[in-house]
Amino acid sequence: MEIGRVVGSNDQSDYLVQVNTHGEVPAPPDPHDRAFGQFVSIPFEGDGHLIGVIYTTQLLNPSFGTLGPRLSTEGELPVFSPDYLAETATLVGVFALGTARSGSIGLDFDQTTPRVAATIDAPVELLSDLEFQRFHQPGGRLRLAYFPRLLARPFPSLPDLLCVILDRLIARFPNDRPRLEVARQNILWRAAVEAR
Repeated sequence: MEIGRVVGSNDQSDYLVQVNTHGEVPAPPDPHDRAFGQFVSIPFEGDGHLIGVIYTTQLLNPSFGTLGPRLSTEGELPVFSPDYLAETATLVGVFALGTARSGSIGLDFDQTTPRVAATIDAPVELLSDLEFQRFHQPGGRLRLAYFPRLLARPFPSLPDLLCVILDRLIARFPNDRPRLEVARQNILWRAAVEAR
C-alpha cells in the first residue's frame, strides 16, 4: 500500500514524505498505516528499494494565522471557489535503515547505510510482514546492524522508536525473545539515566 511520496530529504538517509490524502488517491492511508515505527519501502533507480522506518510526523497548515475576513466558509469553498486548493498536509520523516535488491532467489536485504538515494516523488509503500522479517534476518539470523546508526542520531522519541521496533521483533521472533528483551531493558534504562 502506498502511503505517500518523497518531497525532500535532510541527508542521504533522512527523508520527508507527504502522506496521500483524499483527492490524490482513491484510498488514502489511515493513521495506523503511517504511524510511528512503521517500516516502509522506497524504490530507487534500478531494481532496488530503500528500507526505512517512520520516526516523526509533522502537520502543516499554511493558512493558520491568517485571520483576515472570509468571503466563504470552509463548507462553501467547493461551490464558490472550485479552484481552491487545501494546502494542509501531513508529512512523515523516514530514516533509511538499509536496502533490498533483486537477487537470484528473490530480494536480498542489507542493513548497511544505503549508497544510493531516493528521488523526489518516489512512492513510499508499507513493508509487508514477510519483508520486515526477511530484512531482519539477512543470512538466516536475526540482525540489528542499523541500531548504532539510529543511536547516533538522537532525537527525543528515539528510545520509544527503538522499543516499538523491538516489541515488533519480539512478537515476530519468539526464539530471540530473551536477547531482544535485554536490549529493550538497556534502552529504557539508558533513557531513564539520560533524562536525569
